[in-house]
Amino acid sequence: VYQTTYQVLEGICRLIAPIVPFVSDEIYTNLTGEESVHLASYPVCDDTKINETIETRMDLVRDLISLGRNAREEAKIKVRQPISEVIIDGKNENTISDLVDLIKEELNVKEVTFASNLSEYMNFEVKPNFKVCGKIFGAHMKEFQEKLSSISDSDISILENNGTIFLEVNGETTEITSEMVEIRVSSKEGFNASHEGNHFIVLNTTLTEELIHEGIVREFISKIQNLRKAKDFEITDRITIYYEDNQEFENAISNYIEVIKKETLALEIVKKYLEVEISNLNGIEVKFDVEKVK
Repeated sequence: VYQTTYQVLEGICRLIAPIVPFVSDEIYTNLTGEESVHLASYPVCDDTKINETIETRMDLVRDLISLGRNAREEAKIKVRQPISEVIIDGKNENTISDLVDLIKEELNVKEVTFASNLSEYMNFEVKPNFKVCGKIFGAHMKEFQEKLSSISDSDISILENNGTIFLEVNGETTEITSEMVEIRVSSKEGFNASHEGNHFIVLNTTLTEELIHEGIVREFISKIQNLRKAKDFEITDRITIYYEDNQEFENAISNYIEVIKKETLALEIVKKYLEVEISNLNGIEVKFDVEKVK
């Protein structure tokens, strides 16, 4: 990571030197120890370093992660709340199957499933694009609309992927393209889908008690870290965590005590009376505080 960051910064400084001379020179000299960025050679593109396959794969992963975050936001599930599963169109499995761990980390999800039939999780409604189809079907638009409403899932999938299908309207076989239709997607109960173009991702929004507890723990760890920072503790300081008696909170953290200690550098988690403000941890109101171990 350091090497990559160095290479990027060093290259950018040389690129922007003609238009941002002073800032680029200061960054470059501090970074490299050289006399001046204006004595360095201007960068030359090396086409052999460009890997279209890697870029395509990472673009797809980035787009799916973005869609997944949108789906989380729509479902009102916080980023720190783990979820059990996301479902991705099976057509992408060969392309990104080895990048599943990245998707898990970015979306805070336990499992990534590649499904060949997304209709198990979503409802598809296909409507005519009236602007395009009006001049094609004219008075027979209603018949076309009825035919669209009964096409198969496989035909919908073809249209989603910018393919074409054929329908008989007014006794004539007509080629139907993706531009001629609008595909509307709604999620089935327990799921929330997000899509853009022919990219789909579906979140399993059912939260088990275990997942809810893990979400509370992650929120607690985040607040403890913020509290450490507010008290100006050093990053290596060991602490004691105090919390006021709260049975619901205790039930949530009982299986994660060692995780909390490790993440926050806490030696103990102690129950005691506290005169501090109440904090909300995903719906649980609890008082807690930290103290540096001397």
